[in-house]
Amino acid sequence: MSTRRLGLPELLEYDARYRVLICRECQYAIQKSALGSHLLRHKIYRGEREGLLASIAQLDLLEPHLVPLPTPTSPPINALSIVPGYRCAAGGCGTLCASTKRMRRHWSEVHGINQPLPDFSAFACPVTLQTFFRGTKLRYFEVTSPETHGAHGHKEPGNKEPEHEEPKRDDHGLHARNPGPSAQMPPLIPTESVHPFSGIALEPSLVDFDLQTLTYLHHFITSTSLTLPVTEHPRPATLYWQTDVVLQALRTRQLMCGLMAISACHMAALVDHTLTKRAHYERSVQFFSRFSAAWGQTTISGLNVSDIEVVEEAKEAGRQLLSQLRCAYWSLAESTLNHRTVMESVGPFGLQSFITTIRSFLVPSFTIYSNATRVDDDEGGEMFAQAKRILETRSLPDFERLGDPSSGNNASSTLRAVLDLLGDLPSRMADGFTKPQNGPDFLATMSAIAALIKCCNISFSSEDVGTAWLGMATWLIKIPGHFNTMLTCYNAPALVVLAHWAALLVRRAEHCGLWFLRGLTNRTLLQVAERIPALETAVHSMLESLMV
Repeated sequence: MSTRRLGLPELLEYDARYRVLICRECQYAIQKSALGSHLLRHKIYRGEREGLLASIAQLDLLEPHLVPLPTPTSPPINALSIVPGYRCAAGGCGTLCASTKRMRRHWSEVHGINQPLPDFSAFACPVTLQTFFRGTKLRYFEVTSPETHGAHGHKEPGNKEPEHEEPKRDDHGLHARNPGPSAQMPPLIPTESVHPFSGIALEPSLVDFDLQTLTYLHHFITSTSLTLPVTEHPRPATLYWQTDVVLQALRTRQLMCGLMAISACHMAALVDHTLTKRAHYERSVQFFSRFSAAWGQTTISGLNVSDIEVVEEAKEAGRQLLSQLRCAYWSLAESTLNHRTVMESVGPFGLQSFITTIRSFLVPSFTIYSNATRVDDDEGGEMFAQAKRILETRSLPDFERLGDPSSGNNASSTLRAVLDLLGDLPSRMADGFTKPQNGPDFLATMSAIAALIKCCNISFSSEDVGTAWLGMATWLIKIPGHFNTMLTCYNAPALVVLAHWAALLVRRAEHCGLWFLRGLTNRTLLQVAERIPALETAVHSMLESLMV
């Protein structure tokens, strides 16, 4: 027998032909180094996880680059998702890509073809693709169409069988079916719901703001605008988004596309109906592609208005929207099961990309290697003084005492428990890590903890969404430059402090109503756990206690 299933309820499948272990729920293979954190992601905790890892240790698993790939005449592997894609038709090439955008880039970079091509099918043919691994280890391989073998494999919900003709795409690289009643996108509102627009199908064009688009504008004004934070501004956040930004968007078409994109994301986050959620999500991606193209410009020439003051105000609003939209797409990726579209739109979720996205909300043009995280001498001295006080304090916090940070009851005791937890963090890290830090790393880590205490005081001072966001985002621009460098190098002690930032402040922002951060706390904690060496068992236990 070539396959064997493990875990309950048969979560994992070992394929002896290729010596890979596939997660049947996620539909991709797991690297050996990520097994522990992946099981934790599926809420398989210590006792069961250790038994399962012991069973997995008996299996012969190959590293991703050593795994043999099936031949193009092989049937699809049932446990893996099926991806419609393309094979380059150039003689002797055969490169596989999952989108026309990637294929055109391949033609440009490898074959030197840069001009628009009138006949796409002359340069690539549609094929059925699969991949064992994702992320940096992604390698597509071609398989036969599922219909050839009368099997449908293990596809992502909502995906259609690959058609014999090449699927057409619009100018933004999004799937667009041939016109006709059967090709229309499902209505935004389920047909069984009573809604004035329930029978209207989505139009793929972004040229006309039709009734469906006006529905998104109405939702933004009446609902989404009330949920968004804002950087320092003389007017309250609700008035800023509900009035000022809407007026700017009425003069700046690209900004209007940004408002429509986040409104559609918000509607997707609010519904449970799978088809409706996916329809809102795909509509949002269409708006986002138009919006992000303008905000990718380094000058104001990318916008279609001549008033420089209006442009600058619009660009400020657009910068904030871009940060929130990136988070929203990462948050929705799990529920819409559309990871490929997310990666093409905003890139994969990762620690550095998440940090940079949150920082860029407060600091224009921030990059990972920016010096924007430096603090002035007075503030740095204050944080080092607070770091010294941390060393002189030893508490015995219990993370379970934190409860739900959004609760209005016993707010002061909740904050006290948070501060106790952070006050004891240096000693727990010293006991947990097998190797001590060097002097500069230790001082930077202590300063980062002191800044985290200061930001917790901000975040827990009010139930307001903007306050929770401000406390969360401010920490990332208060940490010392050296600590920022430690994060970019995935220094283990720095990652532990980052995990506490996520568990306390990102989760706090989630609970206070920042819907576009939903699920990102645990995704951050899981990625931190993957970066901590397996030998640091005490540190892994500490991280596991933050997963609630």
